[in-house]
Amino acid sequence: MSISPPASWRRPYKTLIIASTPRSGSNFFCRKLRSTGVLGNPTEYFRHWDTPDVTTAERCLLAAEKGRTDNGVVAFKLFPEHFERLQKDIRLSEWFPDPIWVHLERKDLLGQAISLARAMQDGVWSSGKEPMKDALYSRWAIEASLAKIVANNGRWAAYFARTGTEPLRVFYEDISDEVDNVCQRIGTRLGLAAPVPSTGDVDMTQQRDAQNDDWRRLFLAEAGDQSSFPATIIPTGALKRKKPKWMFWKQ
Repeated sequence: MSISPPASWRRPYKTLIIASTPRSGSNFFCRKLRSTGVLGNPTEYFRHWDTPDVTTAERCLLAAEKGRTDNGVVAFKLFPEHFERLQKDIRLSEWFPDPIWVHLERKDLLGQAISLARAMQDGVWSSGKEPMKDALYSRWAIEASLAKIVANNGRWAAYFARTGTEPLRVFYEDISDEVDNVCQRIGTRLGLAAPVPSTGDVDMTQQRDAQNDDWRRLFLAEAGDQSSFPATIIPTGALKRKKPKWMFWKQ
């Protein structure tokens, strides 16, 4: 039985949901949206594995409070893992009806997979953080990360298709050059005057470095056989978790 909003629930004027997958540039994108001051304050309010004792209803209340800008727009980010967990407790459409969806993807799927495989080991999920340990190259880890990303992109595509939703589609590689245009398109869908992101408040250094490039060369040398077609499923046990963390890079 799903949990309904409490009597004190203040329905958002508008809801903006960023649908994405890890290592897609969503942190940078959400910071740009926040810098407009009118497109909500999106972040991972439904990241349940870090704070498992916080209920889904409490997360909805948090998202509605912390994710709200003064004009009443509430924004948050959802990964498939978030949605999968929250739907066990609530109906998203009951708490946040008629949302505007933005589907953020990355064109360079291999680059995204390498970034994910690396972050899963060294724990560096945003620029400026110190690694917890060295990340070691593993073809298996990149294969599993790539399969995970492709599967989750497909889940979002299926969700939008079966619900008749036409999201605003944005690619990570285009954000830097087109972020003003993207924010204006989002504003149009929300019925707002053209919002403009800040040019000085968002400073995030690209995390890709020589190690990522080395891993790409190694992976393509090992797995880049154009006569080999990939399997349709992720290796058995690849996506199982130990405690509330992804552990699929471990064999």
